[in-house]
Amino acid sequence: MHRADRAQRRSLYPRGVSIRRESAQNAKLSYRALQADSLCSIVIPAYNAAAFLAEAIESALAQTYRPLEVVVVDDGSTDDTAAIASRYLDHREVVLVRQENRGLAGARNRGVAESHGEVIGLLDADDIWMPEKCATAMNYLRQNADVGWVTTDCYLMYDDTRTDKRYFGDQIADAFPEADNAEQLRWIAQANFMSVACLIRRDLFEAFGDFDVRRRRAEDYDLWIRFMLGGALVGRISEPLGWYRLREDSLSADLAKQWQAHLDVLELHGLALHAAGGRLLARECYDIARRLAASGRRALAIRFAAMAFGSADARFAASLVQLAHIMRAACRRVARASQTDDA
Repeated sequence: MHRADRAQRRSLYPRGVSIRRESAQNAKLSYRALQADSLCSIVIPAYNAAAFLAEAIESALAQTYRPLEVVVVDDGSTDDTAAIASRYLDHREVVLVRQENRGLAGARNRGVAESHGEVIGLLDADDIWMPEKCATAMNYLRQNADVGWVTTDCYLMYDDTRTDKRYFGDQIADAFPEADNAEQLRWIAQANFMSVACLIRRDLFEAFGDFDVRRRRAEDYDLWIRFMLGGALVGRISEPLGWYRLREDSLSADLAKQWQAHLDVLELHGLALHAAGGRLLARECYDIARRLAASGRRALAIRFAAMAFGSADARFAASLVQLAHIMRAACRRVARASQTDDA
């Protein structure tokens, strides 16, 4: 592994977590106790979201839970996003922050930094929350003191059309691992099994950092993995408590780029996940190994290729023959490079 690769990986991991560490699931996390009057902050990142932002803000203000704070981050919009957000500044709960464009991760980070709540809810500018979402999630976190953050189910919207389809079951698999760190690490190594419409204890951001601003996609997947490698648990409320809007022009709509972003995250965290008991799918290992070999990082390519042979993804087993060829070719190149260096 290149020295730069090692430095980058370690800089993104919580203190005390290394790519060779196998004790992530044994980490003991404790959180500040939540009270009935603990402040909940809803962060709404908004970039050119004038068409949807009012609905999002109004759904935040309609929450039955109090005390509440709503932080809207205008991420360098060129439309009427700021003007629409300004209409709600007469509500004492609403704060508007304006900044130059930094992308979704940068906007969320700014919202978290500007907020004051012990729990932070992530509401995208084109989504809608039901009035009881915050109250239900805050109550869940109070009752489950060992859970660091909680996601909920939601209904799907296609542009402006609401449906009775559900995020869990229609958008992703309707399955969720039990509240056990080892089990959740095994799941997260293969898929992002939760919605980003989460409520997160501030303790997690303080312990493990925020969203990686270098990522335009899969920034949430990267953060969840870092939380879990540090020993954090996530819970799910199976009741649908909002609407998740699907748009043709959204970042997640480009499936090819979304897959590459998914691989980027697993390339960074794959070895740590493997050491902690997670097993990537064979196809993921195969695609990552090919990319690494093509870029000249053959030693790391060999490690990902080897991980594919231990995968439980039998459906992709036929491609392991191709992986064997990659491994042999990479080994020969590495051996020749070593001989050259010795000479």
